[in-house]
Amino acid sequence: MRVLLVPFPPAGHTEPMAALGTRLRGDGHRVTVFAESDTTRWHLHQPVPPQMYATADSATLYRYLFLGDVVAMARDIVDLAGACGAEVVVTDVMMPGGGLAAELAGLPWASLSCCPVPALDAYRAFLPEHAVAAFDPGSTREALGLPADDRNLLGRTSGRLHLIPTTPAFAGPQDLPAHVALVGPFAPLPPVPLPVPSGPPVVVVTASTHATAALGGRAFVQDRYVAAAVEALGGLAVTGLVTRDPVSGTGCARPPANVRFLGPVPHEELFDRTTAVVTHAGWGTVSRALVRGLPLVLVPVSGDQPYIAARCAELGLGIALVAETVTPAELRDAVRAVVEEPRYRKATRELAAELRAMAPLATASSMITSMPASEG
Repeated sequence: MRVLLVPFPPAGHTEPMAALGTRLRGDGHRVTVFAESDTTRWHLHQPVPPQMYATADSATLYRYLFLGDVVAMARDIVDLAGACGAEVVVTDVMMPGGGLAAELAGLPWASLSCCPVPALDAYRAFLPEHAVAAFDPGSTREALGLPADDRNLLGRTSGRLHLIPTTPAFAGPQDLPAHVALVGPFAPLPPVPLPVPSGPPVVVVTASTHATAALGGRAFVQDRYVAAAVEALGGLAVTGLVTRDPVSGTGCARPPANVRFLGPVPHEELFDRTTAVVTHAGWGTVSRALVRGLPLVLVPVSGDQPYIAARCAELGLGIALVAETVTPAELRDAVRAVVEEPRYRKATRELAAELRAMAPLATASSMITSMPASEG
């Protein structure tokens, strides 16, 4: 089958889609990936056209800054679908042009959330309520010549198949439509639980891969959290590894002797020799830790991260702290607890076993390539 993937550009979205694409190719399917380029009309961070300042309302401007020109996105995807002979489109819900393009081209499509919130309107976990109206579909559908539809552009999920990267245990009891599948996170799975590394515990500290501009004021909150984590690890008999560059003015420029800044590095091999993870609670990082049975200290910064941190704490997978007020002493106590108290590792190992049994990537690949021909 020829599959067209439409990922949202930030790393937290492209990496799960890339893992899915690799699995689809391994299963014998032809995969094409949509991306902005010099030849596309759509660009995510293109400057606002001067005429838009004069003619557009605030909602249109906000949508453009958030997603770019959705009409151009949809038309580019239609062109690519025709060029590669796509038989099915799989689109991140943050790329509404994917579903709109499938509708224009008469193709079946599946939607994919990179957020583990078990809801069709998961965008409400990160979008301020007052901004929801900015993603009204009316003008976009009209410009594409499509019939009226009142579904929010970011809540535009397929009626055939919608994939959410969580597990039944992590999500808890839910009442979702039959075409919604909780398939687990799209992270490559180690075949068996990894042994606890010998020697001093290795504790990794992670931060968001979003650009500072995308985080806005939350970037200062994140810097504060990282600085507190570095100071906390300096008071413990552990090896601390931080997956970002030091930030001047935060106290991180001269870390303790047992803490090292690695800069942005892939998590897979690093986590294979890690004892515990201190994290901003992004799902990409959390899921990579959970599939390895690693206990967590979670300090959510933005978006869906407070939900993720709360669920991890509720399930005994780690300890959640508040980024705005967290202190080195709190972080030190939390790290000591998840490293030394067996209940945290036991809970994460049990969830890792559930993930291996679910085989998320293989399951998603099979579901996508055997979708029903018409929407229910």
